Amino acid sequence: MSIEKEQSIPGIVRNGVIVPQIDRRLLEGSHVEIRVHPGTVPPELAAEIASWDLASDEAWNWIDELESKTNE
Repeated sequence: MSIEKEQSIPGIVRNGVIVPQIDRRLLEGSHVEIRVHPGTVPPELAAEIASWDLASDEAWNWIDELESKTNE
């Protein structure tokens, strides 16, 4: 797919990966910009993200420590 001018390509997140919703492949090395439209984040995810902002540095350190032990 040759990009002659800037264009908007719709996409959707599946398993944490952005999947373009077009019938053609983008060229390797294409520069893209991702924008999340207001209201497209499910309310339960928005609440979870908001709660992350309330976590202390101590809590994040504890989470990092648990994750590193799990990955051993």
